[in-house]
Amino acid sequence: MTGALAAGAVLLLGSAAPGLAAAPVVGDGAAAAAPAPSTPVAPPGPEAGPGQWYIGTYGIDRMWERTTGKGVTVAVIDSGVNADHENLRDTVVGAKDFSGTGKDGTTPVGPEETIHHGTAVAGVIAGTGEGMGPIGVAPDADILSASMWLGSGLPDGAQPSRTQAAEALRWAVDSGAKVVNMSLGWNDPTWSADWDEAFAYAYEKDVVVVACVGNRSQGATQAWAPSTVPGVVGVGGLARNGHVLPAASAPGTAVDLMGPAEDIPVPWYDGGYAQAQGCSFAAPVVAGVAALLRSADPALSADQVVAKLESTAAPVAGHTFTPEAGDTAQPDPTVGHGRVDPPAALEAPVPEQVRSASAELREWVRMHRRDEVDDAAEGGDAGPAGGAVEAGTSAAPEAARPVLAGPLVLAVAGGSAVVLGGLAGVWEWRRRRASGPPSETAPEAPAER
Repeated sequence: MTGALAAGAVLLLGSAAPGLAAAPVVGDGAAAAAPAPSTPVAPPGPEAGPGQWYIGTYGIDRMWERTTGKGVTVAVIDSGVNADHENLRDTVVGAKDFSGTGKDGTTPVGPEETIHHGTAVAGVIAGTGEGMGPIGVAPDADILSASMWLGSGLPDGAQPSRTQAAEALRWAVDSGAKVVNMSLGWNDPTWSADWDEAFAYAYEKDVVVVACVGNRSQGATQAWAPSTVPGVVGVGGLARNGHVLPAASAPGTAVDLMGPAEDIPVPWYDGGYAQAQGCSFAAPVVAGVAALLRSADPALSADQVVAKLESTAAPVAGHTFTPEAGDTAQPDPTVGHGRVDPPAALEAPVPEQVRSASAELREWVRMHRRDEVDDAAEGGDAGPAGGAVEAGTSAAPEAARPVLAGPLVLAVAGGSAVVLGGLAGVWEWRRRRASGPPSETAPEAPAER
C-alpha cells in the first residue's frame, strides 16, 4: 500500500477564557495610604491549553520551571507550516520549499489529505498558546519549516520525495536546527544512498533527528524509514491510558521511545484547531523535549541528549523487557526503551555509555552498501539497502510516496466528514474557528465507520 493514507480523529477545540486579575480596591478616604512596596512577581510561566492532557501526565509542565526551549531551533520537515496561524505567529524563523511548487515553506503544500500536517506538527512543538490553541512542548523554541510534497499528485518536474527529504534535511542543518522532526515515512524500512550522506551530515553537525515509526492503521507491519536510519530517534504512539496504541505505532528495532499519540490538540493549517491521533504527534512531543534539554544545557551534544532520553525512559504497561545492567542498546521491539520521561531526562546525568549516531550510521553503510557495490560489479540490479526490498513495496525507493504517520479526519462543508484511507472505527469531530465565540461550534458530524 505504497503511499496509502489512513485517518485518525480530528476535533477542533475551543479554549477557556484567560483569567482576569482583580483590580486593587482603594479606600474612600482622600488620604489613603500608599500600598507598601512588595517583591516583584515573576510573570506566569506556560500553562497547558485546552485538551492538552499529556502536558501534566508526562511532566512537561515541570520542565517548564527550568526551560522553555529558548535559544533552540527545531526544523519541521513536512507539508509546510502556516506561519500566519495565530498559534505559530512569530515562531517560524526560516522556511524553504522543496516540493517544486514555487512556494516559500510557509504556505502548506500537497494534496488535500496531507496539506494540514506540517502546521499541526509545528504546533505540538512550539505552539504559542494564543487564542484557543495548544501551547507547544518547547513554547519558546524557534521553528524552521521545510515543505515537501507528501502524498499523491507529485507536481510535474518535482524531484522524487526522498530526494526532497534529503535536501530539506541538509538545509535545516545549515539553517541552524539543533533538532529535526520528520513525522513522515515511506512504508518500507529501506532508503537510498543519498540519505546516508544527508543523515551523516546532520550527525556531524550535532543535530538530533526524530522520526515517527509508522501507524499500523496505515498498514505498517514494521517501522518505516526514516526511523530505521541508524541514529534517528524512532518514536511510537501510546494511548492516554499509557498502553501502546496499536493503530498509532509499528514494531521493529527502530523503535526507540514512545510518546503520547491520542487526542492531541493541534492548529489547523488554514485557521482554527483540531484534535489528532497517530505517532506523527508523538514524535514532535519527543522533539520538543529534546529542544528543552538542549535549551537547559547547551553544552549537551546531540548524542548525549538522546542518551538521556533513552536511559531515563519509563516502563510501558504490558512490556516487562529490561535490558541487562548498563546496556541500553537493545530496546524492546515494540516500545523501544519505553515511554519518554521528560523530568527524569532533565534531572539525570549523562550516562557513562553514550552511543554515537555517526558511528552507527558509518557501520551500517560499511556493512550494507558493500553488497550494492558487489552486485553492481557483477552486473546485478542492486536494490536499496543491499538489494533487500520488503515484499509489496517498490524496488526503487525514489518512486515511493511518503506516508504521514498521524493523519486526521478532514472537515468538509455541510457538516459531514470524510475518512481517508478507510480506517475502521468511529470518529467524531467538531469544528470551531479561532475567531469565533463559543456559540459558533459546528454541529457534530455523523459518525463514520
